[in-house]
Amino acid sequence: MSDIGGRMRTHIAAILLISLAMMGGLLHGHTASAATSRGIDFTLKQSEAPGAAISGTVRLYEESYALVIGIDDYTGGWPRLSNAVRDARLVAETLRARGFHVDFRKNLRFADFTQALKDFFAIRGENPEARLFLWYAGHGHSEHGEGFLVPADAPKPSARGRFKLSAIHMRDFEGLVRLAESRHVFAVFDACFAGTIFKSGRGTPPPAITRKTTLPVRQFLTSGDADQEVPDDGRFRKLFLRAITGEAPRADANGDGYLTGSELGLFMEDRVAALTSGRLTPRYGKLLDEDYDRGDFVFALPVAAESAEASGV
Repeated sequence: MSDIGGRMRTHIAAILLISLAMMGGLLHGHTASAATSRGIDFTLKQSEAPGAAISGTVRLYEESYALVIGIDDYTGGWPRLSNAVRDARLVAETLRARGFHVDFRKNLRFADFTQALKDFFAIRGENPEARLFLWYAGHGHSEHGEGFLVPADAPKPSARGRFKLSAIHMRDFEGLVRLAESRHVFAVFDACFAGTIFKSGRGTPPPAITRKTTLPVRQFLTSGDADQEVPDDGRFRKLFLRAITGEAPRADANGDGYLTGSELGLFMEDRVAALTSGRLTPRYGKLLDEDYDRGDFVFALPVAAESAEASGV
């Protein structure tokens, strides 16, 4: 009898421990969710001039959403890839740890790919105070200066009209990003194609975050130019993750603890070009539209986020 009672007490104790652990997990999840939903506070400068005074703070990004897509298994004649899905999964995990609500998808066929994009920009983009981030790893194609994303079931370009019907034209993608009411949208393509809808940027990123940074923007970054073959080796993903997690200090050009889309684009272009001796040149820029080329997408690097948390922001 005493042995049975001992086992019962052991089982009850185990159940209590499991219950407490589950409650702790729920509370931790609630805290993390609350931290995400309250947004990020950015310190603003009065101007971009060196040494400009602080004008105050602004709270951006009530919600942060990411759609992360990787395609390895091509069935229409395109070469199978080895690391696109893996790279996408690693990006998804990192973004989730950085407070994003992440939808991770792999090996999407045309119909599912198109629907996922529509849902993301139209539904997730309903909130003007949310930020939207898209990552795509897979094949891209350029033809007569026009860029295409290649779903898993798209035939080769030699199929001509059938390829165009089964690929996602970047001009159609432009229409999709316009569906979003969110002020800041950033799309990163680990693929090469012509930058049909955006003008490649170059120059020095703004030296400070100002009110201008908060204005609407649609930003883009590709891992290669139209006439370049992007290797399936994970390098682009690795450098990208190092930049947004603060492991590449040079990415934060002005050292303010925030990584803007412009800073990220300049870092990726210079670093990848240097590592490949110019054989591969990422391109970045903003939508060719006077209403969507004004602001800048912002990642709060861990040091900035930790400082804000410590100060009670």
